Amino acid sequence: MILKVFDLSKSYEKNSVVRSVSFDINHSDYVAIVGPSGSGKTTLLSLLTGMLKPTSGEISYNNEKLSRLSKSGLSRKRATDVGLIFQFSELIGSLSVRENILLPAVFTGKFSPDEYNEKCDYLIEKLELNDISNKLPRMLSGGQIQKAAIARSLINDPDILLADEPSGDLDPENSALVRELFSEYNKNGLTILLVTHDMKLAFDAKTIYEMRDGQFTRTLK
Repeated sequence: MILKVFDLSKSYEKNSVVRSVSFDINHSDYVAIVGPSGSGKTTLLSLLTGMLKPTSGEISYNNEKLSRLSKSGLSRKRATDVGLIFQFSELIGSLSVRENILLPAVFTGKFSPDEYNEKCDYLIEKLELNDISNKLPRMLSGGQIQKAAIARSLINDPDILLADEPSGDLDPENSALVRELFSEYNKNGLTILLVTHDMKLAFDAKTIYEMRDGQFTRTLK
């Protein structure tokens, strides 16, 4: 089991955003969480990244509890073991697309430079970023920035990918590229957990949870 969530809750004063959520994810699972805006999906994902602290409950990755990790330990885990895609992706403005994709290599050194370059070339090809790989973010569309952020999240071959609306800024053609890439990586062993309003993307997952009012209300698949 790669991820275990037990009785997780997050409240702001009297407002409960996530309420007693529990679920497990095994290695190579592909899980989607769907639900209306304001249902707590993004807050739940922020809790799973360790960027938000829960009011109560516990999150464990490979039997390691996040609550027992220091701030530097959390940062190291996010850098090496967890791929992150945020709803509003940001790239470093002074770096090219290729340099942004390779940025995690600077912090982790998980692979050799040749291996990183090979992985980068592959992701650029798969996401059709060849023509813009040397451009700066200010020269890109929102969809191109999103695709570059997706490539960056995968460059370290993480154990698990956590994604918040990964196809939100993409047209149908580019959404299809991302769906194909996620399915390929999942078949090769990547565990994926995403929250999305894109039902085509959601139904590629093996399990779909519906979230409303901070709780999982039913399993759709």
